[in-house]
Formats: sequence, structure tokens, C-alpha cells
Amino acid sequence: MVPVNRGLSVSGSASGKVEEKIMNTIYSQARSFRTIGPDRVESGAGSIDRLPKRLDAIGATRVLVATSKSVLANTPNVQRVEALVGDRLAGLFAACREHSPEEDVDHVVAALETSDADAVVSIGGSSVFDTVKVATSRFADRTGDAPIPQIAIPTTLSAGEFSPGAGYTAANGEKALVIDYRVSPACVILDPAATVDTPDALWLGTGIKALDHALEAVWSRRPHPYVDALALEAVRLLFHNLPLTRRGTDLEPRAACQLGAWMSIAGVGASGMRLSHFLGHQIGARMHIPHGVTSCILLPAVMRYLRDDTLDAQVRIAAAMGVETSGRKREAVADEGADRLAALIAGLGLPATLSAAGGKPEDIDAVASASMRAAASLGLTDDLPNGADSVRAILLSVYE
Repeated sequence: MVPVNRGLSVSGSASGKVEEKIMNTIYSQARSFRTIGPDRVESGAGSIDRLPKRLDAIGATRVLVATSKSVLANTPNVQRVEALVGDRLAGLFAACREHSPEEDVDHVVAALETSDADAVVSIGGSSVFDTVKVATSRFADRTGDAPIPQIAIPTTLSAGEFSPGAGYTAANGEKALVIDYRVSPACVILDPAATVDTPDALWLGTGIKALDHALEAVWSRRPHPYVDALALEAVRLLFHNLPLTRRGTDLEPRAACQLGAWMSIAGVGASGMRLSHFLGHQIGARMHIPHGVTSCILLPAVMRYLRDDTLDAQVRIAAAMGVETSGRKREAVADEGADRLAALIAGLGLPATLSAAGGKPEDIDAVASASMRAAASLGLTDDLPNGADSVRAILLSVYE
């Protein structure tokens, strides 16, 4: 096999040979890869104007528009979408909330039924998309029909619109995960103009969430070269462009961040997740902290926690962040990568601890217990050798 050149030379020729051997092994492994996600992605400034054409393509005649109260009240996006939908508008559901409470899912199911909708246009962040995905999955199970097709217009960088998975907060306060390959949106419209009214903290935090997707893809237990290449390019795009969008309305870096977010999640379902994602889900549900912020809090700590077990992956990640790798020990490169990530988060003015985000110490035990139940169901217990105590140690390390 022809050696793979990753452009890395770490701690001399011996380490370079180790890196080459590892990457050749990854490339030569037999595997199956399933491409999942939207059938079409429209991108670039003004791409929202293609919505009527995309509605025609899916045969939509009665459209339910789904969003959140904040998107409706604080941006012109819903009015723009309603104008583009025109006389096909069958209803508006504008009450999707953070963390997708199960009550909201039930309300969307009811809205689908009463509106007799044959398509949904969702606009907002991942909580909107998750609520709609779970609702369309349940509605299809109830009716026995195919799920109602969706078109997603994101205003954040969480990238949940590209996934067939959806999380919602169950009545017991724990985060539940639904994976239904039938409910990936038929189309995603990435128009940077739709993001300029998104609050900075939300936009930037979800940018770190996209980085979370990318890093977990690279250090996955099921690495794949296709996913690896896209995830590392996502790291480059987001690291360079996200700071340029702070307090700014320039569409070019926003469009670059949208593409980075898309690339970050391209391997969903193939690579799986590790610690940062599922711990963030439980923290979000229990402590009511936005998912973008949970990534800000957890990701540098998880990067350090997993360093020795994911060292080769972390060297590639650090290189994508701009860390110099030539002639250096891999541990030092990985450590600088974690430091750069923490510095990026601090430079964006985002919370970096649970206490700064409003987390309470009395919730740590509940989060640890819920996380272990989630880890068992997701097959992620290998990273937590001491069970709930491992989770507690991570959470305590990021509390203050």
C-alpha cells in the first residue's frame, strides 16, 4: 500500500513512521459506510430564495412552519419564510424550546394532525430540528405513513439538521435519543444571511458545538478516512472563521462556518460519539445549560482526559488548529491543542465552567448517574473505568 502522507513529522523519524503506520492501518481496514443526511443542501447568501423550488420538488401543498419564540420575535426569518411559502402555509408552530421537552414534541404532533401538513419547514437551531424530527417520527408511527418531509433552515451552527438522530428531554428530566433514518431533512438551506440576527453567544457557542462534532469524529473508536478529512477541514474552517464572526455581519466568514459545521457532522452514524457529546446532553437536560455552552465547558477537559488514549488523533487535530508539530513530542502537541481550544473559547467570551454557566454542585451526582445510564445504552463505558466516579471527576474539574 502507498504510504499516506499526513504532512506531520512528530518527534523525529521514529514517531513519523508510527504515524504513517497508524494511518495506513486506518485506510486499509475493511468497513461499511452509510451516507446519511439530507438529499440536497442549498448554500450561500440568498439560498433561502430557493425554498419554493425545493417545496415543489417534494410536492408540498400544505406547509407547517416550525420555529422558536425567539426566532419569531427577534429575527425577520419567519416572516421571510412565510412569504416564500405563500398560499401553501398551513400553520405556524413557534413554541419550540431549548432541549426539546417531550411536551413540545407532543404539541408538534398535534399541529401536524390539525394542519394536515404534508411538509414542514423548520427554522432555528437544533432544538427546533430535534423537536420536529422526533414529532415526525412519532406521527409516522401513529399513522403508518411515511414521515412528513422537512426542509431545515439553520440559524446556528449546531448542525443537528444534518442528522437522523434527535435528542429530547423526557418527563423524568433525562435526555433521550431517537435515531430514525427516515426523518433526516429532505433539504438543508445554509443561508448566512439567516444567521446575522442570532445572538452572538448562541452563534459562537454552537460553533464550539460544531468543533465538538469534529473532534469526536477524529478521535472516534471507529475512525474513517472520509470522515477524518472532512472533520479536520471543519476544525480549520471554524478555528479561523469563528472569531471573525463575533459582533459582525460579514457573510463570508459566516458562510465558511456553516460549511465547517456541515463537514463536522458528515460522519454522524459512522464514527459515533465519545464523552463530550453524551455528557453534554445530560448536563443540558439536568442543569438547563445550552448545548453549545456544554461543549465550551467540556471539550478542552475531555480532550485532556482522553489524551493518552487518542494521542495520534489529537496530533492531527492540533495540526488543524495551527499547532506546530515538526520535531515535537506528540504529548506536547496534544497539550498545546487543548490549550488553544481553551484560549479560543475564552477569546470568544464564552463560559468555560459549570458555575459560570449557572450549574449547581448539587446536580453533579444526578448528572453522573444519568450519564452512566446513557453510556451503558450507547456502549461508551470503556472511557469511564471508574463508572460514575469518572464522570464526577470530569464534572468537578470543570465546575470552577
